[in-house]
Amino acid sequence: MTQAPVHEVYREALTVLSTDLDGKMKKLFETIVEWEKAHPPKNEYDGFAWHECFADPRTLNSLVTRRILKIVFKSNKFVAYRALDVLAIEKALADYEGSFTQEAITEEAFPPNLFKIITGHSDKIDIVVRSLNAERPVHSLLWGSVASAKTLMLEELSRLPHSRFILGSSLTKAGIFDVLFNERPRYLIIDELDKIDDAENLSALLSLMHKGYISETKYRRHRTLRLKTWVFASANDISHLPRELLSRFVLLRFRDYTDDEFRDVSVDVLREQEKIPESLGLYIAERVLRELNSRDVRDCVKVARLLKEQTKDEVDRLIDIMRKQK
Repeated sequence: MTQAPVHEVYREALTVLSTDLDGKMKKLFETIVEWEKAHPPKNEYDGFAWHECFADPRTLNSLVTRRILKIVFKSNKFVAYRALDVLAIEKALADYEGSFTQEAITEEAFPPNLFKIITGHSDKIDIVVRSLNAERPVHSLLWGSVASAKTLMLEELSRLPHSRFILGSSLTKAGIFDVLFNERPRYLIIDELDKIDDAENLSALLSLMHKGYISETKYRRHRTLRLKTWVFASANDISHLPRELLSRFVLLRFRDYTDDEFRDVSVDVLREQEKIPESLGLYIAERVLRELNSRDVRDCVKVARLLKEQTKDEVDRLIDIMRKQK
C-alpha cells in the first residue's frame, strides 16, 4: 500500500474527529497514539490487534479505508494494524481540542436588563431565554411583520458575550464560513436571513445547526471546525427559505404592534437608547403613528436623532417634513 502524505492523514483524522459526536473516535485515536508510542515496530509485521485498542474491527477497517491506519499483517485468525503517521494523528487531536477553546470560555452573566426595552412579546422572550439556558444549542428564527421588534430583539441578543451580529443582505460569498472559522462565536445573530441566497453560506448554516461542525474545501484548502454555537435569526418572509433550514429553528412569529404596544416600545427605546425624556418620547411616538401612519420604532429613532432641540415644536417641524416626502 502506498503511504498517504502526512497532510492527508491529518485531514482525514480531523474530519473523523469533527463528526465524532459521542467522543468514541477521539478516545480510539488517543489509545492508538499511546500504543504506538509505547511499542516501536520490531519488524514490518508488528502491529496492534483490535482488542489492544478496544475497537471493533469494522471501525479499524474503516480507518484503513480512509488511509489513517494500515494493515501490516493478516491471517485467518489475526489482523495487525499500525498508524500511517502517528504525528499526523496527534496533531489532529491537538487541533481538535483547540477548536473547543470556545467551550472553555468562562461563562459570563447575561447583560443586565436584557430585553428590557421589548414590549408585548413576553412569550417569545421566554422561549429565547430558555434556549440561552439550554445545555445544547437551540436555534430561533424570528419572523413576520416588518417593524415588529425582530431586529430590536436581535440587537439585544448582540449584547451577549462572545456574540457576532451579521446582516444577511451584506454577506459576501461564503462569509459565514469566515466568521465561524475566524471568530468562533458562541452566539451567531443574523438579521435578514431571508436575504441570504448564496448556497455556500446556507450550507455552512445547515451543517453548523445540524451537527455542530463546519467543513470547507476551497482552492486546495480544507478546514474543519466543531463549534457549540446558538443561532438567532430574523426574516420577514420565510416562504423561500429551504425547508431543511427552517426545520432546524424554533419558529417565533411576530405580528404588527397594536397602537398601545407601539407607544410603549417607542418610549422605552427612545429613553434607553436616545436619552429622550418619556413625555417627549410619547409625543414622538404619537406623531409618528398618526401623521406618518407608521408603527416602525425606527421612524421614532430617526426623529429623535434629527432633533436640534428636545422640544415638541422641533418634533412637529421634522414630522411635517417627513410626512410631505411620503
